Amino acid sequence: MSKIDPTYFDRQIYALYRAIWERWGEEAWYVVWRSGEILFDQIEPELGLQADDDPFVAMQRLADYLQRVGYVAEIAVRRVGDDEWDYEMRDPVILPGAERLIAEGAVPAHISTTLMFALLKKRFGLGAEMVGDPTFAADGRAIERWRLKAAARPAPPPPAPQPDHPARP
Repeated sequence: MSKIDPTYFDRQIYALYRAIWERWGEEAWYVVWRSGEILFDQIEPELGLQADDDPFVAMQRLADYLQRVGYVAEIAVRRVGDDEWDYEMRDPVILPGAERLIAEGAVPAHISTTLMFALLKKRFGLGAEMVGDPTFAADGRAIERWRLKAAARPAPPPPAPQPDHPARP
């Protein structure tokens, strides 16, 4: 199988999330978080998760996977308090598009963040929230701070949107 060009992938993700945001505005956050849950279900068997892994070990296994598949050059998860963690990535492939989406006021993809949050929810019954906005360093690092908490009861999904034009057969 051929490999995808990271610049193309970033542009494709930017275009998808920009279109979703243009159509649904803040409701686009549903797509962001739900897509992480769907993707986590697909890749979970490849992560090597163990039944006795604690949240930190499990997140590190996911981080190692994301680096191995080329999503980031480097990645780290660090505990910085009882319930706060720093998540740092260097050169995630979607960084240029994510920075553009944020600058435009749109909803960014947060692909790896949503995967981490899905892991915490599905494996440990934990929720997480981002504390503030991500920080983008000149050297290609993106840094997020998260606060872990007991998972909230999931809200029912919104009804599926109807396209403005009929689907083609």
